[in-house]
Amino acid sequence: MGFGQRMKDWFTGLFGGEYITKKGVDRQLLFIFFCFMLVSLYLVWGLWVEDRMAAINRNEKIIEELKIEYHEKDLKLTGLDQRTRIEKMLVGSGNTSLHAPMDPPKRIVIE
Repeated sequence: MGFGQRMKDWFTGLFGGEYITKKGVDRQLLFIFFCFMLVSLYLVWGLWVEDRMAAINRNEKIIEELKIEYHEKDLKLTGLDQRTRIEKMLVGSGNTSLHAPMDPPKRIVIE
């Protein structure tokens, strides 16, 4: 028997199921299937956990950006509130000579 014939017999025996019955593996098929399912569940669980962790990291970055935006708006509104409060106090005190500047600030250069 040549090498080609032995390879052909080996492939037909492997894919035809002869090796399974010859070695007694057919009695262990349920255990093999159980092990395959455990490995599959382990892989799926790992991928799911990794996906959830990536989503948590993305959400944390978005939350940080929103916090920064909130604080910027809060500071801006606080500044506007103080300006209007001061203007009301000036008008209420009867001092009309003070008012908000009309022109933008200018740089004074001293030589």
